[in-house]
Amino acid sequence: MKLPGSGFSPFPFDWSNVPRRLRTQRKRKFNGKETLSRSKEALSRPKEAVSRSNEVLFGPKKVLSRPKEKLDSGVFDIYLKKIWKISSEDRKRRFMYFDSLWFSLYRTASSKGKVLTWIKKEHIFSKAYVFVPIVCWGHWSLLILCHFGESSQSTTRSRCMLLLDSLEMANPRRLEPEIRRFVLDIYKTEGRPETKHLVSQIPFLVPKVPQQRDGNECGFFVLYFIDLFLKLAPDNFSMEGYPYFMKKDWFSSNCLDSFYERLDSLN
Repeated sequence: MKLPGSGFSPFPFDWSNVPRRLRTQRKRKFNGKETLSRSKEALSRPKEAVSRSNEVLFGPKKVLSRPKEKLDSGVFDIYLKKIWKISSEDRKRRFMYFDSLWFSLYRTASSKGKVLTWIKKEHIFSKAYVFVPIVCWGHWSLLILCHFGESSQSTTRSRCMLLLDSLEMANPRRLEPEIRRFVLDIYKTEGRPETKHLVSQIPFLVPKVPQQRDGNECGFFVLYFIDLFLKLAPDNFSMEGYPYFMKKDWFSSNCLDSFYERLDSLN
């Protein structure tokens, strides 16, 4: 099951500006568009030479086109695994993430039971934070379950739900009823004592985070939310510090563009 869309947009490129010695006969497909492939000669050069060649071929490193199409679930999961791979072992012990299609599948009656069974195997109540990518109505957002294994009486760790959405005008709170049903079903599947009333008391927070610049960036914003939250989240999330770093000026457009570039360079 795949959702429509694909990955990054191609780099605009003028072949007439490329010195003959740097041209190559081979081209490769990248997200459905033709781009220049690196030659073996360029790959064997020192990093400085490769960097200069790349500037000739693709322009200055800091200039990167915004994505022209939304991410599909398959590409999203590939990038998320790359981010996870380079995260510290200590952070990975305290965090976990769901597959990007689990919430969408949960919303269909025929798949709900399977999704809850998959989640049960993940032991989420031993984690401080759980990332739940959500894609509904063609738009990506990020749900973060905080300290869900903690008692509601805890004074140092606040059990809560964060919904990070880069398109506030889409009214992210309309997902709240379904998210609460989702959470209640997870508790029930685990045999936990939480009732519908108790789940209704868990804070559902929608911080005012940076907003996307066009209609195609939402999936990349979710990836960046995950990347930064992994690095910046406190060991113990407390309502006293909310919204912490998650503010309108959390990151700049330049930071996001650099993130786009770094994503494709990850192994």
